[in-house]
Parts: sequence; C-alpha cells; structure tokens
Amino acid sequence: MKSATRVLALFELFDRLERPASVTEIARALAIPQSSTSMLVNSLIDLGYLTALPDRRVQPTPRVSMLGRWVDGRITDGRVTRLMRELGEETGETILLGIASDIHVVYIAVIPATRAMRLHIPAGTRRPIAASGMGLMLLSAMDEDEIARRIARVNRVAEPEAPQVDMAAALAEIGAIRTKGHALSASRIVPGAGIVCMLLPTADRSQPMAIGIGGQAFEVVEKEAAFAALLRGKIARHFGATESA
Repeated sequence: MKSATRVLALFELFDRLERPASVTEIARALAIPQSSTSMLVNSLIDLGYLTALPDRRVQPTPRVSMLGRWVDGRITDGRVTRLMRELGEETGETILLGIASDIHVVYIAVIPATRAMRLHIPAGTRRPIAASGMGLMLLSAMDEDEIARRIARVNRVAEPEAPQVDMAAALAEIGAIRTKGHALSASRIVPGAGIVCMLLPTADRSQPMAIGIGGQAFEVVEKEAAFAALLRGKIARHFGATESA
C-alpha cells in the first residue's frame, strides 16, 4: 500500500511541477528517504513510466499520459487544461476541477490564484458532496435515485453528533441549481471562501465534472453573475454546442 501511495504521489508531484526533477528533489518533496526514492524511480524507469535525462533528472514518459486516454477525452485532449488556464488568467482567482467520489467531491486539478489574497486548495482536497457548492453542482447531473442513494449514504456514515442532510431541502437546492445552470457557495465549508461552479459537458463513459472559480466569499458573491457568464462562455468556446451538459 505504501509503494502504491508513493507512486501516485510521485506522478502528482510531476503534475504540479510540469518539468523534470532530480531524485533529491523528489525525495524532499515527498518526504521519503533518498534511497527509497532511488529504488522507486529506477523501478518506474524499468517499467517505462519514467525516463532519465542526461542531467540525471527524470520525467514521466508518454506511457503515463496514455493510461487514461480511454476514460475521458475531455482531459486527455487538453481542452480542460486550456479552459482552466484561461479562466485563471482572466480572473486571477483559484480555478478548481472537481469530480464526485462516493460521498465527497475531489478536486483533481487546481490552477492557483495569482492575486495576493487567494485560496490555497491543493489538488486532492475533498469536500462533502451534499454540503458544498461543487458537490451539489455534481449531484445536479445525476438522476433522483442516484442523488437519494448518495445522500442516504452520507447520513448513514455521518458521526453521531453530525446533523443529518435533509433530503427534501437538498433536492430543492439541486433543482434551483439546475434552473440557474450554476452553483454559488459562500462560507459554506471554509469561512470566508466562496466558489461559483458549473458542469462541463459530458462525454460517453465519462462521469460528471464541474469547474469552479474560487475566491474570497464576498467577492465571489458580488461577481456571481459575471463569473457564471464567463464560465458559460468559456465552456461553450472550448466544448462547442454539440455536447450537452
């Protein structure tokens, strides 16, 4: 289990760096012994997942990018990355890409804000699916049976002192989100933080994904309409009118 976790952490590190790295840098970033890092790196080189450069740094090979090409073309064809970068450049805010994972939302990609006052949300951060703006946005893409199943599970595994999610209230909020086409959340999970998010068009065999603009709660509330319009326009530009959300 430890080895599998380290492999995933290694590839997530490269995703953040977007450049080659030395064994020493990898060991420091992952907080594991350099000897263990060397063994891990050499094993992945032997398997064809990493390649060694002349300066003794290493980087992932195309074999890594080929692994998930059949899962979701929205990611592997680069459209989502280009969309996120454009949103980050135009707003200066944190741009978040989330998927539903059981009873949580997982932010699978993050473009950090460039503003002085910004959210710090690393990739891999989880949020409760029935209590977060992006979670409710993702639930809005599911049918009522699936929504009920997930909320029932949220309530079933909740700590005894935690409040139960009210199914009727959740469905009403999801209905409002479907009508608006986007979700707004302010100080709901993290005090002072907010997000405006929207679904990405779906593709065959693809699970729902949502993209959001995150920032300080009061600014997100003030700019809700502008952020929603920007998301809608950018999504239409990158995904066209032939795919439906």
